[in-house]
Amino acid sequence: MSLSIARQLIDIEMDNLFFWSVGLGFLSLFNILLSSLSIILVIFIMLPVLGVILRISSLGDLSSFLNSNTLSSMLLSLQTATASTAICTMLGLPLAYIIARSSSRFIQILRFAVAIPLAIPPLISGALLLNIYGDTSLFGTIAGYAGIRLTQSPVGIILAQVFVISPFVVLTAAAGIEKVDINYEYASRILGRGIAMTFFSVTIPLAAKEIFAGIILAWIRAIGEFGANVMMAYNPKTISIQLWEYNAIGGLKLAIPGVLIVLVFSFGSLAFWFWIMNLKGRKTTSIISE
Repeated sequence: MSLSIARQLIDIEMDNLFFWSVGLGFLSLFNILLSSLSIILVIFIMLPVLGVILRISSLGDLSSFLNSNTLSSMLLSLQTATASTAICTMLGLPLAYIIARSSSRFIQILRFAVAIPLAIPPLISGALLLNIYGDTSLFGTIAGYAGIRLTQSPVGIILAQVFVISPFVVLTAAAGIEKVDINYEYASRILGRGIAMTFFSVTIPLAAKEIFAGIILAWIRAIGEFGANVMMAYNPKTISIQLWEYNAIGGLKLAIPGVLIVLVFSFGSLAFWFWIMNLKGRKTTSIISE
């Protein structure tokens, strides 16, 4: 049995997971168990979101809660998240290409190094960054002489976000580039294009689906970053820190309007991410023939 036929049979079985068995007239015990466990997790995930939505009516006029602090902190989060995602994209795509195309054993160490922020709790990440970029550190002192403060500033927020979100861009892009048939790159080189032109006109377009997906996930993650931000830059406050402070001062009622703002941006970005991931097919031949 070929691999493609096996995959088709698995797809058919998954499609029929929630339907009655034609021959027996009932679901198998295994399918019932799968369905039950899946439903429990979905309900657990959706209950907090639905709870916030159902609570909107009890808050009255939401505009009275949307003060200048909430709006300015949200704007700061959007600005720093966009800047940090752009930095990760600019620095991460070359690294992703090296990881995807190199056959050296050293690359596995490099891949491990890039994934380190995923394994470190955000608060610990902030402590590590503070040790390197704090006011009394070498980098902090040098930046201070130049009139730049690396902590308690938007620069500190961006440093924290770049550290935390970089794996999303690099590892996702590397996975996408690995899927690109290297023969397309060889064909481009034979047709007279240089390495740089091949990278930008062939490799990046063919891996664009995964690259954009990683960028969107990184941007969403940067907006909501708390642990590393609170260590590197408690002030100025991003939206996560501002909502945490509101909850400490006035309870959840004071924080929910800001939570709703974040949810709107998060759901919109997530919907765009799913649209990107569900794009069908790639025009590979036209890229080479142009």
